[in-house]
Amino acid sequence: MPNEQNLAPYTIRSTSEAREKGAAGGRASGVSRRRKRSLKDAAEYYLSLPPSEPKRWNAISMMGIDPEDIDNQMAMIIGLTERAIGGDARAAKVLIDLLGEKPEEDTDGGVQIIDDM
Repeated sequence: MPNEQNLAPYTIRSTSEAREKGAAGGRASGVSRRRKRSLKDAAEYYLSLPPSEPKRWNAISMMGIDPEDIDNQMAMIIGLTERAIGGDARAAKVLIDLLGEKPEEDTDGGVQIIDDM
């Protein structure tokens, strides 16, 4: 909780006190990085597992996907793709971002007339 004691700039603190505070911040940063990394590892592990519902696995298999490629990540991509095809602009944007493809922006910023009759 912020208060006058912990808001003092390091120029006012003694060198040893500043060093202690910096070391404590570094340790807290390490703990936070490890926690985030373990959450990322858990998410990657879960996404690599096959779908828990046999109906979903069978549906993906019937689409022609190789059985060794069927996992929760593939199920997510298929779901996003189906929503994008159905007109969901957010799903389409997520897919485009995942693919790393950005549409080219007009240099003039206006509407481009393709066929002027």
